[in-house]
Amino acid sequence: MLLGFVVGNTLLAQSDDQLREESIRTERQSGEYRIEEELIVQGERDTIKSATRILRGYDARNMGGYYYKLRMYEKAYPYLLEAAQEGFKMSQARLGYIYQKGLGGVDRDWVKAVGWLGVAASRHSHPEIMNYWKDLKAKIPEHNMPVVEDIIDEYVSKYGSEATGVTCDINRAAGTHIAHMRCIYDDEILYRDPGDSLGIPSVEIDTSVGGGGGGTPF
Repeated sequence: MLLGFVVGNTLLAQSDDQLREESIRTERQSGEYRIEEELIVQGERDTIKSATRILRGYDARNMGGYYYKLRMYEKAYPYLLEAAQEGFKMSQARLGYIYQKGLGGVDRDWVKAVGWLGVAASRHSHPEIMNYWKDLKAKIPEHNMPVVEDIIDEYVSKYGSEATGVTCDINRAAGTHIAHMRCIYDDEILYRDPGDSLGIPSVEIDTSVGGGGGGTPF
């Protein structure tokens, strides 16, 4: 079946099989990650996440944000993909933007752009993400919204907070309107102990707005 909708004056069409999601497995090799793609089926939350997986998720989030801010989108992509699949909203938004614009050698894919931006904007997200998604959604004709909502529902079922076990909240510094988003693993508390030497970070690091430069919104 062919799904199509319009953003602005552009007709967007994607086949159902393009809704499939890639998962990457990473391992350190000489300071670099080796990236492998695999088809996954995900919807219900896994069992308790290991400390290794939690640390790897934070590392992917931070490295993706680092390369994204430098506009090194090709290097940022695999890290952002892993972190987005883990449930980190800023990574989801940035990945959606990469798919929307076709950055870093990634083909433009409006289904994935809408899916990732939509799930990033769901529940306790950063105002910049919410506003960007609101503006983008306003350009989609009303009669195409049921298709868009179906796509978002699919992504939320796989990569929303309930599915991933990553919870995000928004804080504002006292006396300012500057919003900071913190996303952490629900299972992280299991590894927090005075004698713990894992060094699990407690706050979201890549929370800055306008991080990519050159017109990128997050």
